[in-house]
Amino acid sequence: MISFFRRRRLQVLRRSPRVFIPIGPRQVVIPYRPISTLLIIFFATLSVFLFLRTDIFQVKALEFEFEQLADEALVRQRISEEVLARSIFFLDSGKVEEEIRGNFPTVKAVEIEKNLPDRLVIRISVRQPLAIIEDKNQARFLVDQEGLLFRQAAEEALPVIKLFEDFEGTVGTELEISEQGISGYLKTLDLVSQKGLETKAIYLRSQTIELQLVKTTVWLSAEKEIEGQLEMLTEILQRLKLNGKTPKTVDLRFSRTVVKL
Repeated sequence: MISFFRRRRLQVLRRSPRVFIPIGPRQVVIPYRPISTLLIIFFATLSVFLFLRTDIFQVKALEFEFEQLADEALVRQRISEEVLARSIFFLDSGKVEEEIRGNFPTVKAVEIEKNLPDRLVIRISVRQPLAIIEDKNQARFLVDQEGLLFRQAAEEALPVIKLFEDFEGTVGTELEISEQGISGYLKTLDLVSQKGLETKAIYLRSQTIELQLVKTTVWLSAEKEIEGQLEMLTEILQRLKLNGKTPKTVDLRFSRTVVKL
């Protein structure tokens, strides 16, 4: 009786469907049972994974689109080291951007477009200087709208922001941006530029923004909306210009504007 059941089980095993997987000169035989299904899924997934990592999908061709950048050659080389011979499917664009921005503060963003099977289009945008930050040692740095000191200043014709006395700047320093802090000054410079006004310098004062134009000194309230005050300033300057006059000072801090010719 026992031998009968053993023979029966052996017959069932032999009749069960089998899957043949070639590995080199040999074949792996997998009986089609529940555990076999898991093995089939595993090997199928592994095969797809290995296929995506083959030479077919390794990055070989790079196309760069640069804005004007002094370190262009170094940035090209560093990006090439990060992406060439990597699988295009498993390339982490965010990590590459983080690496480049960390080593080249002048770079604002790195956009990577993947074109199968092995080509990347890489677009590099750079930071645009909004002003010059001067620290306690009279060292000067270019700052962008995000408040990052990204390069030492040379002879750029930009307005100068003199910060508090104990501030010491270095390239890569990110200024603390707050609604009542440096953001107000950066926003002021941006808006002044949009109005077509040329700024020589901007100074931080207690609750006051001192703005030096070419021939006019302007005082703004840091506690009021900057855009509205600049709208009023633009109207005053245009009205006086029609009369052939240029004010020496314009004070917009109070309810009544004070203009001195």
